Amino acid sequence: MQTLGLSSKPQPADNIFKRLFWPAIESQYDVDLLGQQGLWVCTIVAVLSLVIMVVLCTPIAGAFTAFVFFLGGCGVRQRSIVAAALVFSLYLVNFVSGIAIGSFGNPLIQGVVLMLLFANVRATVLSRRWMAQPSDSTDQELPERSEQTVADRFANRLPAALWPKCRYVFFPLAGILLLLTIAGVVVMKRQAAAKATPPDRLTTTLETAPH
Repeated sequence: MQTLGLSSKPQPADNIFKRLFWPAIESQYDVDLLGQQGLWVCTIVAVLSLVIMVVLCTPIAGAFTAFVFFLGGCGVRQRSIVAAALVFSLYLVNFVSGIAIGSFGNPLIQGVVLMLLFANVRATVLSRRWMAQPSDSTDQELPERSEQTVADRFANRLPAALWPKCRYVFFPLAGILLLLTIAGVVVMKRQAAAKATPPDRLTTTLETAPH
């Protein structure tokens, strides 16, 4: 049973955390699994962003953010290093921005999402390196993608169909979203600083000329 990996012996806690925060990437199969995981993570982030922004009465911004994250997830699934790096950067900037303006959510969940997205950056870089300088014939063999279920077709067929054309849309939109996020944080920080300024500092002193 142990040779099949079906042992009922509990896994050590450090192994669980290592798999989550720094998973082993030893083959193209591992890269494929992480790419599939990255697509689902980006899709969940996209849906949650849309729902939250609709509740906050900013549906256009929500739809824009959701669209960018979903396309980024397709790029991650297709092993694009630039897409993986942009998606990670977008979420990181959002996370840091929330801390800066004091409106961040659950830092534990957001930290887990960040590490999952960073794992995709590692995986895409390693995959590109193996393809360029293979040390084994299997380094250039990409796993066959299943299309049996609806989830399989969503994670395996849809990104392959969308990414070749949509990548030219994703890259500029991701850059715009990144700049808008940073600009929004700067504006909100200035507004918060202005509100926190004591009234006596906002008033000007009038000098009267001697009679």
